[in-house]
Amino acid sequence: MRFTLASLVVFAVACGSNTPSAGTPDTEPTPDGPIADSPAQSDGPVDSPPDSQQGDGIAEAKATADGSGLSLPIRQVVVTYLKPQLGSVINDPAGFTIQHDQSGPGLFVTVDPATTTPSLVVGDVVSFEITQMGTVGLQRRAQAITNLTRISQGTNVSALATDVSAATDLVTAVDTYDSRLVNVTGVAFQDFAGSGQGFQRAGLSTVGITADANLQFRAPATLVDALDMVNTCSFALHDVPVGRFNAQTQLPAYVAGDVTLSSCPAPVVATAVALSATTVKLTFSRHLDPITVNANGSDFTIDNGLTASAAVVNGKEVTLTTSPQTNATTYTIAIATTVTDLQGTPVSGGATFLAFTSVAKVRINELNATITSGCDLIELRVIEGGSMAGFKVTEREGKAGNDEMSFTFPADFNVQKNDFVIIHTANAANAATCNPGGAVNETTAKDGQPAATFTRNFDTAFDFYVTDNNAGLVATDNVITLRDTSTAIIDAVFVSDNPAGANAATGTEEAAKLVGAANQWDPALAEYKDAVFRANSVGGLGATGTTPAGNSIQRLDDADTNSTADWTTTRAASTWGALGVGQTAL
Repeated sequence: MRFTLASLVVFAVACGSNTPSAGTPDTEPTPDGPIADSPAQSDGPVDSPPDSQQGDGIAEAKATADGSGLSLPIRQVVVTYLKPQLGSVINDPAGFTIQHDQSGPGLFVTVDPATTTPSLVVGDVVSFEITQMGTVGLQRRAQAITNLTRISQGTNVSALATDVSAATDLVTAVDTYDSRLVNVTGVAFQDFAGSGQGFQRAGLSTVGITADANLQFRAPATLVDALDMVNTCSFALHDVPVGRFNAQTQLPAYVAGDVTLSSCPAPVVATAVALSATTVKLTFSRHLDPITVNANGSDFTIDNGLTASAAVVNGKEVTLTTSPQTNATTYTIAIATTVTDLQGTPVSGGATFLAFTSVAKVRINELNATITSGCDLIELRVIEGGSMAGFKVTEREGKAGNDEMSFTFPADFNVQKNDFVIIHTANAANAATCNPGGAVNETTAKDGQPAATFTRNFDTAFDFYVTDNNAGLVATDNVITLRDTSTAIIDAVFVSDNPAGANAATGTEEAAKLVGAANQWDPALAEYKDAVFRANSVGGLGATGTTPAGNSIQRLDDADTNSTADWTTTRAASTWGALGVGQTAL
């Protein structure tokens, strides 16, 4: 199967001040003349040149030393290939190859055929003079020409190509093959790697030469990617000119039509990721043929009751539209064998993915730092359901060396809208009072450790226990901060016992600065020093109740203005695991 891509852009090659411009002769070129007066050569190699004593001039030119100011005649040769300029203008310039006989020799002319007069096409029979020869990577090249004349058009260049698949001397006699038109089949035996600017190459084994690293297939990196050229693929190259770089014989493909691939590895799913609750993206190891994928998603069967209703192909990716996914569920996708890559090879295997889970939206809702008959408590309220994996709650800066509480929620901890989460914190010495039943953290059910057995728990909230080197939360001045999985501050509250003339602790002030910089407190100041902190914090931290049932610092209602106006300490009782006065279910 052949493939077509958009034509590659051809760039002009600039010549030095001492070198005639490509296609711009030193003197007036010989007129092109009417094509009708010179019959087209369309059925084989060019006939022998008129003067057999002179020949076509290619061998003589290749035997001439490098230099400019030359006058080497080239007579009645066929333009066999137009090479685009890709990558380095020195190593990979635009140009064309010429040949007269099937047995060679051939020659690479590094003059952009789009800039010559006339502009050239494959199959043109031309004559010209070489004015400069050069050598790059041991390849002899004609680097400037003049007096270009087109004699005829339409030569069948395929008749000049030699099948070299069985040749055993492609490497050892590279000079013999250089710039000749060939056909060759082989198998890549190496992974593709960089080969100069914008190119990749891989070793090619043929019938005649096996696993010789100096026999290379070489192509633009964009073409390698577009056609999924990889190790173990079989390659059939059609009417391409042999290249060389030092000891390497390079068999090129510059456009998709130069090569046919077969026997490549079957495409498999590399990754499968849920992008939303109703969207899944599958990334395959190879480009898929979009014609083989039904737009209604029927080629993809998913377990656990999930269905696909649409499929959109984009290269190696397929985006599926699904019915709503169930949170925390792992799904397996089976793929129809009618789905294939560009070479017609069916997809192998299926895929699994974890249902999409959005990041939860959570607020600090209530706290008490003066409980003496149990743990100090912080309550979080879930505003929007999703994952809390990696969420972090800290007091002050959360530094263990300063005995500041810090707790990170575990992976796979998911919550629903209107859920409550309560953090119980105390030091190890108070563990018997804080958690007399030895309850473990609840990650799957709010009543997983029921209050009837674990008396400090709340059956209407997820209960988490955190050991703090302090007796609990600092009750003089504090900043409670909530961060999401990306460590961004998503909520905070400044609290203080507000004693007259007292200074705020350094850790409190540093934590407050971070909150202000994140615009999570109003006013958002550059720093909150001492009296400024007290003036912008919720007072009464040291005056709350000494039992879990006593009064606490609570939100007034459902509003969140990131300021002291959201909070109160005047209510008679706490409301752990329940809506406070003035709050309504979302």
